[in-house]
Amino acid sequence: MQTQKERKYSRMTWMDRLNIEKLCKQGASYSAIARKLGFAVSSVHYEIQRGLCEQRDGKTWKTYKAYSATVAQDDADWQATARGCTIKLGHNHAYAKTVSARIRSGESPDAIVGTMRVREEWTVSTPTLYRYIDKGYIPNVTNKDLWQKSRRKKRKYRKVKASKAPKGTSIERRPLVITSRSTFGHWEMDSVIGKARGKKESVLVLTERMTRFEIIFKASAKTSAATVSALQKILRRFPEHTFQSVTVDNGSEFQDADGIQSLVPALYYCHPYSSCERGTNENNNRLVRRFLPKGRSMKNVRQKDCDDIASRINSMHRKILGYRTAAELFQEQLALLCQRNAAPSC
Repeated sequence: MQTQKERKYSRMTWMDRLNIEKLCKQGASYSAIARKLGFAVSSVHYEIQRGLCEQRDGKTWKTYKAYSATVAQDDADWQATARGCTIKLGHNHAYAKTVSARIRSGESPDAIVGTMRVREEWTVSTPTLYRYIDKGYIPNVTNKDLWQKSRRKKRKYRKVKASKAPKGTSIERRPLVITSRSTFGHWEMDSVIGKARGKKESVLVLTERMTRFEIIFKASAKTSAATVSALQKILRRFPEHTFQSVTVDNGSEFQDADGIQSLVPALYYCHPYSSCERGTNENNNRLVRRFLPKGRSMKNVRQKDCDDIASRINSMHRKILGYRTAAELFQEQLALLCQRNAAPSC
């Protein structure tokens, strides 16, 4: 038999319990049994107390308490069932600490698991990680730290008064190559406002359909003239042909179709009340709202703040991008574009 020093921690088996019962009948002490089987004295004491039951002497018919391997095993089996599944996390404190830090920095559990698998690092599955957070196994993290899980609510739809018909081209005439996201340079554009009564304060949000790259630009007002002016400034930041088309809704700030089309090759308008036709833009707007929540005034928001927010969003590892970041994919496409353009400015 193994000594206590030789034997690593393990649960007692059926054979261990039979040996304890045999040694107890021989009158062996707790310490003697512990040395013989390689367990701690405290473990042997707990085990014997667990298996104590009343037994009757066959000759005198007197009752006495003695250890029973069968009783102890039945209790151990019941306890194992009550415990549930084994925690895969085990004593991996480094993993738990890493996950905790990344969640508190804004990453989702799925993004954490996905990037670890791409890097061939050990990790539990996404559902398991959510369950561990729910049970409190990840330090300093609760469901309140999970943006989607704690804040997502059923959306209420209400009818909005339609603007006058736009002069631009309907999304129905948009080429399928744009819809398929197979080519670079096609954008969706929207405005994000702060206070409901302060609609003059807004930021212009653009999302590239292929890479999900986000641009956030502080607009001077929520007007068509301010939108054209902001778009003109945005285009100066990037190489030629970065903007091949823009898809917008029917908001009043996008009604200057001629002005926008003077800057980009193609402009498409969604159907009224059809935000799903700008799904990429709408999904990224939810990320923007983490930093610019509804009801917050945009008056003191600077362009540097907008750039910082966009940088954080573009640095997020996302499942839809194969757990890469929008910034990585966008830079790759810009490099290819610069090769085609052979532009010195690139």
